Amino acid sequence: MSSTSRHLAAAATIVALTAVPVTASAATHGPLVRTSGALADLATAAAGPFDGASAAFQLVASAKGSHAVLRVSGIGADADGYTYGAHLHVGPCVAGSPASAGGHYNTDVIAGILPPDNEISEDTEVWLDITVDDGAATATASVPFVPLPGTRSVVIHALETDHHTGTAGGRLACLPVVW
Repeated sequence: MSSTSRHLAAAATIVALTAVPVTASAATHGPLVRTSGALADLATAAAGPFDGASAAFQLVASAKGSHAVLRVSGIGADADGYTYGAHLHVGPCVAGSPASAGGHYNTDVIAGILPPDNEISEDTEVWLDITVDDGAATATASVPFVPLPGTRSVVIHALETDHHTGTAGGRLACLPVVW
């Protein structure tokens, strides 16, 4: 198979994957959730880089766990080159109420393992740090688990994720994720 054929086959697979409707049978393989819209403002301060921004999020299950994609557009020009932490959270996205999103979705904590076996890491949480380029950013994450359905949110934080603690500063904006 030529390089061009492989690229076309890969592109066709991506198109087919994103065109699959969410159904009960998709619970084990395929899209769990696909959502998009304006970001809710969580910052209590004045105007921020995500005011007026929008995002799209997709979570796909596989035999090895799940894969998440986050795309954000309409980010303020002053944020270009800056990296922001973004994570799947356990609670809802409520404008003006950063605490409503709860903590990070941590598979060990959800399973009742306290303290978490693997502590806080990219293996137990969905981390989607974004680096802004020309007002837009995209991040992907593959994790060895499938998050349970519920009323969740993707929260964008003020700082890049600290890979030792999982912290990323204040909560600036969020996107509702429900399935």
